Amino acid sequence: MQRQAGGISAFMLVLIAVTVFGVILYLNSRPAPALTVIVPTQGQPTEPVNGWEQILQQGFGSNSTPLPTVAIPTANFVAPTLALNGQVTPVSPGDLGSSISAATLQFSVAATPTFPAATIAPLATDIPLTEISVTRPSTSWQPPPLIPPISHDVLGRDHYYFIRPVDSSANNKGLFYYPFGTDGPENAWRIHTGIDMPNDIGQTVRAAGPGTIVWAGPGFQSSPSYGNVVMIEHDFGFQGRHLFTLYAHLSAVLVVVGQHVEARDAVGLVGNTGRVSGPHVHFEVRVGKLNNNDPATYGDTYNPVLWMVPYVGAGVIAGRVTDSSGRVVMDADVTIRNWATGLNTDTTTTYIFQGTTIDVNSDPVWNENFAVSDIPVGRYEVIANINGEPVTRIVNVIEGTTTFVELAPGQAATPQPVEGDDSGS
Repeated sequence: MQRQAGGISAFMLVLIAVTVFGVILYLNSRPAPALTVIVPTQGQPTEPVNGWEQILQQGFGSNSTPLPTVAIPTANFVAPTLALNGQVTPVSPGDLGSSISAATLQFSVAATPTFPAATIAPLATDIPLTEISVTRPSTSWQPPPLIPPISHDVLGRDHYYFIRPVDSSANNKGLFYYPFGTDGPENAWRIHTGIDMPNDIGQTVRAAGPGTIVWAGPGFQSSPSYGNVVMIEHDFGFQGRHLFTLYAHLSAVLVVVGQHVEARDAVGLVGNTGRVSGPHVHFEVRVGKLNNNDPATYGDTYNPVLWMVPYVGAGVIAGRVTDSSGRVVMDADVTIRNWATGLNTDTTTTYIFQGTTIDVNSDPVWNENFAVSDIPVGRYEVIANINGEPVTRIVNVIEGTTTFVELAPGQAATPQPVEGDDSGS
């Protein structure tokens, strides 16, 4: 009986083992269940805040210029081969914007023939430009400029016709310590007939507006001070006068006399030729004589910041500082102070007039003796030191507009706004 029981037990064990093995095979042979992927709809990461995007969303700069992308050259520099073309395509007032009347803009139909020929071929340089052409990282770009032409002044006095001659990826703001019409730090330099934009040698210099090249090369005005120069007579004028822009101290000239260029075309490269303290482009605006086709001279210069568009969300403060007798005060300190914060925003000095035929000029519309560009929109206190007496006025700066202020001793001060009162804004 024991042997029979033992045999039955062994058989049962084998049967159970075979059954378990079969179940395992069956389970492994079944298809895997479908997976359900749940995509979260909340808690997505927030995009980083873009300060300029917020400014644009607030209404500033609806007509601003997109920031350009400047490629770094990878091949050896080769000056372009350009055919001479003396034909000028006039620009109609409609092409320049409806805010500027046809009576304000006058157009020339041909290049002035009285200019002497400069270079007959683009002026090259021995400097290895591919090694020094640079752009700045995006974090250090200048704000985007507005798009010309702009004349937002209710009386039509503004004439912001020109772009900036240097890209936003470089420095396109003038030196604050050597503005137009002044003699620089410690009264040591000659009276400045333009504005300077310091940049590395090889940075692109662009045409501020459409026009014809009337000078391209060295020897401008029989003086070595300017170095290599490009001068453009523009397709449009102002109040019957021809308009010119000048670009000096170039390391290379990329255009030829008689060539027609459009705004933003490359005309040269930043350099340090001529009389300079460092590499920069010297930028001038010249206005010709009324009903006169002769070229504008050294004494026909006007402040470029009243002709070149300001940055998005910024305007210009221009003014006239006079003494108690109504005479203009020269070389007087002017401070622009933010009224809300009490911090100084900018400083300048009034123009110096030497009583010669090569003096700088007040604007034909504003008759100013100082101007400060790229002041952010807001309320400011303008302070002038007139023969040791501080005189102050409160002004509001509007985007793309010139705010004019007169300062003289004995005038009533601007009423100070009451805290929390927005009636004066």
